[in-house]
Amino acid sequence: MSDDVKLEGGHTTMQIPEGSMFLYEKPQILTKEDHGSLGIKAPERPFDFARTIQTIPLVATEIASAQKNYPVIFSNPEDPQVFAVVSVIKDRNMFVDDNGNWAAFHYVPAYLRRHPFAFAKGDSDQLALVIDRGAQSVSDEPTFPFFDGDKISEDTQKMVDFCSQVEGERQRTREFTAKLVELDLLDVQEVTPGKPGDNEERVKLASYYAVNTKKLDELAPEAMHDLYKSGYLSFIFAHLYSMENWGKLIERKRRMEAASQSPEQ
Repeated sequence: MSDDVKLEGGHTTMQIPEGSMFLYEKPQILTKEDHGSLGIKAPERPFDFARTIQTIPLVATEIASAQKNYPVIFSNPEDPQVFAVVSVIKDRNMFVDDNGNWAAFHYVPAYLRRHPFAFAKGDSDQLALVIDRGAQSVSDEPTFPFFDGDKISEDTQKMVDFCSQVEGERQRTREFTAKLVELDLLDVQEVTPGKPGDNEERVKLASYYAVNTKKLDELAPEAMHDLYKSGYLSFIFAHLYSMENWGKLIERKRRMEAASQSPEQ
């Protein structure tokens, strides 16, 4: 197995994050008492918090946008989650540059755009607004404060609305992946650079879960129509189109390695 990938759970060689608070260093429920003097200030390195990750959670409605830049994979066949693959290099996000900026003209997943905000389940399964107190963007000299008097500020409300939208899409995503499990459409697939018959030994770069196109083709017409009516078929096709991006990631890795080895001008 290549040093660029890490075995997780015995199934996939991609680093799949666990837990709903992935990337949140110090998640805290937002309250006036604890955070009344704080707010958001744009950090100098906006995506530095995501600089070491290989995969990012997606909701299903993002697949169409993410597939333009990244492979879109599933985490496991029992309770699959959707992820965008942003690196084939261990502990380095290939789309965050040395200044902490995301690669221009590349889709930024909602999971990162909502940071440092999120929703978490509190008592009685009620959703509570959470902030990452450890985020560089949380400041006691904010550009916009969390609160305006005793109420949350207009800018905070916008993030509440955005997080609510993402949370709603997470539920639809769970329904989508449950349908994939019901139809037994997910199988392990592999990425092995090079062509069959090459003299050089071909090394497996990654393995992951994806929709098996043969199983999809063999679905009963009624099941296929159900996928179409629910909108799930478009998610599946976008996911399958995204597989072309493995080659782009491999080429991006090659260019990054070549650039790092070039003598300074």
